[in-house]
Amino acid sequence: MNSTESAATGMNSPTAGWVAIVIAALGFGTNYLPVKKFKMGDGMFFQWIMCNAILLVGVIVNCAVGCPKFYPLAMFGGALWATGNALIVTIIEAIGVGLGILIWSMANMLFGFASSRFGWFGIPCKIPSKPVMNYIGVGIALGSVLIYAAIKPSQNEEKDSDLAMRDMLNENVENASEKDVDSKVDVQNEKGFSRFLKPIGQMPMVQRRLIGIFLSIGAGAFFGNTFVPTIYIQGRYPNASRQGLDYVFANFAGIWLASTTYFVIYACAKRNQPWVPASSAILPALVSGILWAAAQSAWFVANAALGEPITFPIVTTVPALIATICGLVFFKEITGLRNYILLGCAFCVTAVGAIHDKSTAILSYIFRFGWFGIPCKIPSKPLMNYIGVGIALGR
Repeated sequence: MNSTESAATGMNSPTAGWVAIVIAALGFGTNYLPVKKFKMGDGMFFQWIMCNAILLVGVIVNCAVGCPKFYPLAMFGGALWATGNALIVTIIEAIGVGLGILIWSMANMLFGFASSRFGWFGIPCKIPSKPVMNYIGVGIALGSVLIYAAIKPSQNEEKDSDLAMRDMLNENVENASEKDVDSKVDVQNEKGFSRFLKPIGQMPMVQRRLIGIFLSIGAGAFFGNTFVPTIYIQGRYPNASRQGLDYVFANFAGIWLASTTYFVIYACAKRNQPWVPASSAILPALVSGILWAAAQSAWFVANAALGEPITFPIVTTVPALIATICGLVFFKEITGLRNYILLGCAFCVTAVGAIHDKSTAILSYIFRFGWFGIPCKIPSKPLMNYIGVGIALGR
């Protein structure tokens, strides 16, 4: 086995997979921190700047892995993600941030898990070593999402968000007055993130919520299926690479191309008057994209090593815990005993969901030392038993 093959085998090892999951969780949980204190308006310009940074990371990864064969089909997965990302602005306008995140996070997890677990869209079916425990883990992960949705930000955070929204809307009105004297804008009817989304804000409540829920499920489906083209290539194309990093550039190129297309359409719809944040927010937006791209690259590695049925329940929930803790520590977003209790419950549920497939090793310790009054069971070879438990946890 040459050095290249050895490196490839190492990247697909369980240890590499779990390290990649940690990197992905940290990246997804912190990638929006650099832009937290900046006004990003309706988000369309921000997502385009972010996707430029994503493409840059894709180029670097592609060079680092030796410029492997480029599969255009893998770009489609990136385009799916960019489409879901572009829908978020409309979703938040229709049903708000909390409900929107709850729905698209659950849909993301379920579609990502099910598509690989049951072999949807012609991709190979990946059956975990412990299917029942895997299902339990998915259920626990869904429960943690519901708990996160119940945590409410502090009143100061909500006021700051409202003020930022009003400032952004006022700037939209002022820009429209300066650039198009004949256009008349009714400020009181500006209920959404921008005039581009004004029809959503004017819809009846029931219709608006139905559209928001439908789009949230759609966004989650796009997010959850972003890896499907890559898995299809690996399973159907002869001599296709098994290394996740070999498909990062194509995926990120698809993200950038779709994001640019949507931004051009948006700018045309806004009559070349897109909401552009302050120049000081450009660098933080690029940093946000770099963090996201690093996390997504790590997720590719984790998928190749462990499989999507294992990675999706973890990577789609643990970042929420990290982001919530960061909001608590750095931005004081969470206050009150109720929220602290919910956060503690969310932490416990997320931790259990993340280590659900290690329960056999943990239970062996309970029986080994006779915890909770149960009989102590000493194995015939205690040392080998400890080594086996350590290996199981390491997996």
